[in-house]
Amino acid sequence: MVKPAGAAHLCLLGLRALLRPAVGMALPVLVHVLLTDVRLGTYVYVLSRAGRFFARPRVRRVPDRTTGVVLIGFGVRVATT
Repeated sequence: MVKPAGAAHLCLLGLRALLRPAVGMALPVLVHVLLTDVRLGTYVYVLSRAGRFFARPRVRRVPDRTTGVVLIGFGVRVATT
């Protein structure tokens, strides 16, 4: 009898914790939201600047040439095996 009563009591405590509004949590939630907005805004700014940098023709040639060399290497490897 004690074990089911204890389990029921724990379920009741968990249910009350879920349904009760969190008092005093507004400030930490607000700080978390603001920090997340700043972090994501920084990502957008940095990636937009990086996109302009990597879109330049001189910069694009390096990965294009590297990819070409790797694909030729794979082709030679397949042809010789």
